[in-house]
Amino acid sequence: MGSAAVEINNLTFTYPGIDGHPPPGSRPLIEGFSLSLGASQRCLLVGSNGAGKTTILKIIGGKHMVEPDMVRVLGRSAFHDTSLTTSGDLSYLGGEWRRDVAFAGFEVSIQMDVSAEKMIFGVSGTDSQRRDELVKVLDVDLSWRMHKVSDGQRRRVQICMGLLRPFKVLLLDEITVDLDVLARAELLKFLKKECEERGATIIYATHIFDGLEDWPSHI
Repeated sequence: MGSAAVEINNLTFTYPGIDGHPPPGSRPLIEGFSLSLGASQRCLLVGSNGAGKTTILKIIGGKHMVEPDMVRVLGRSAFHDTSLTTSGDLSYLGGEWRRDVAFAGFEVSIQMDVSAEKMIFGVSGTDSQRRDELVKVLDVDLSWRMHKVSDGQRRRVQICMGLLRPFKVLLLDEITVDLDVLARAELLKFLKKECEERGATIIYATHIFDGLEDWPSHI
């Protein structure tokens, strides 16, 4: 499939039933979907709620099993090759991490009485310059107590933690919903720079289009 960072070839997917197989007569949620993205490219995945955006990202991220040749990330199958995610080369930030942080190696509640500084500085193997830049980009106050902050502030800390390790492919699922306009703009600028300067590939699923006109290379 060449040297594409993300290659999807005629993907068809139906959620399995209890026995692990799609129920008889069920219609595929995704049918005949193809996509090819190279290094430095930014793809906006658009569609109404329930259109399958999250499912596509989860499949790319290795959270649902499909045939290995249907979806390849950096030439490998994310479901069958877990080193893609454990190495940090493939990173997934989704909308379902309001209360718990497991994606960054933590198994703690994001709402416990702990400082933002302890959460962010607790992520191992990170570059201090990159960390400082993300704290500035997301306007995180390191003295915030996580059990007292707003949803938007909590989201900033979570995004900061999720981006600390440099990725090659990043999957974003509606992660800016709790951010104000300025924070969202700064984050998108940072992500664009990641693609242009480091050759990263990003797929961003959203239904909020404001300010995104010049951001993607693909829609």
